[in-house]
Amino acid sequence: MERDPIVTKPRSGHWSDAYPELGRGPVSLDDCVSREFYEKEREHVFRKNWLYVGRVERLPRKGSYFTRELGFASTSIIVVRGKDDVIRAFHNICPHRGNKLVWRDDPFEEVEGQAPALYCRFHGWSFELDGSLIAPTRKDLLLDFDADKCRVPPVQCDVWEGFIFINLNPDNTETVRDFLGELAHEIEGYPFAGPHQVYRFKAEIQCNWKIFMDGFAESYHGPYLHAASFGNLTAAAKAALEAPNPFTDALAYRLEGLHRMFSFAGEPSRKTPYSKPIECVFEASASGPWNKKIDVGSLPRGLNPTRSESYGFDSFQFFPNFVLIFGASGFTTHVHWPTGPHSHIIEVEMFYRPPTTHKERLGQELTVTFLNDIILEDSSPLEGMQAMLNSGAIREFHFNDEELLVRHLHKVVVDQVNAGEEKKGGGK
Repeated sequence: MERDPIVTKPRSGHWSDAYPELGRGPVSLDDCVSREFYEKEREHVFRKNWLYVGRVERLPRKGSYFTRELGFASTSIIVVRGKDDVIRAFHNICPHRGNKLVWRDDPFEEVEGQAPALYCRFHGWSFELDGSLIAPTRKDLLLDFDADKCRVPPVQCDVWEGFIFINLNPDNTETVRDFLGELAHEIEGYPFAGPHQVYRFKAEIQCNWKIFMDGFAESYHGPYLHAASFGNLTAAAKAALEAPNPFTDALAYRLEGLHRMFSFAGEPSRKTPYSKPIECVFEASASGPWNKKIDVGSLPRGLNPTRSESYGFDSFQFFPNFVLIFGASGFTTHVHWPTGPHSHIIEVEMFYRPPTTHKERLGQELTVTFLNDIILEDSSPLEGMQAMLNSGAIREFHFNDEELLVRHLHKVVVDQVNAGEEKKGGGK
């Protein structure tokens, strides 16, 4: 039995009418250029919310660990699976003298591996995987020493559907599941668990992190920026660029608190007049393999919320910087780490089913190559855009109805910064 849609467009034809609190007028762009705002954003947004750092498959055994360098917070994090099978996170620092605990040749390079304990190479102190002290060296030299107080500093850590999150706010009392809210609850049950064939992409871009996230919050740009890449999707737009385009106009938008999602059509997973010869050989394209259709009826309730037959992808954007995209081949994560007011690092991981044939593996590689090219196209205008925003020539963005999620992201970031500043100032 076909499920009923959980999202319908307002009768007015404007998505904005479903969320009048966002307004319709121009939006200040100061949050993308101001160094002062960036410092407040680091404090009130990135130091106070749950942040995705990796999948549980990176910690397959007791003693498995990986590190994350979080420059925006001036810290490094160790994530480790303990001897009790519990995943924990710690600041990557020895409580004896502050040496970085886990590193190899370059102390600022992220590492991963397997270890029975956390060992400091500076003076040989060792710590259990729960952060407690095993033993210092030269105990005969220690005076008035309390071993119970000498622990690797913990960081809050929680796991939702195999995604590991940390929270740098020691006063936080909210679980990651409660923080992610209804949008996350409605996609629980998706087959996230591994094993996966994982493809990775990482780059530092000279633009504010929100500017890049904005590009993945709408498909309005598709027939213009991606005209050469998605022939079938943009054919209608080429014929009438000012007309509604059923392939690139969003199927649905949803906002829930700090978080947002949108659903959009996909290029047909089959041969079309625009299919390239290599796609025909491997029977795969940017939307995934042609011979493995999505069973829409088996998807969790929150996916394909309009129950559209032309459904292709869903993009869930969990505040502040975690994007989870579902497609025919599997799921993809995007994470945006600010490195300054006008720069950030984007990390992309594509999680697909392990291929069972050479052809299937090469088809995945072809899809990944297409999607990497799309990401490069998405990033191509951003550094120039940031430079022009910094010029001060304009002071506002003018968002349209298909840019609803862009408007929402900037609003919730500014609202959280303002609320944090007000609380810090005692409400004055």
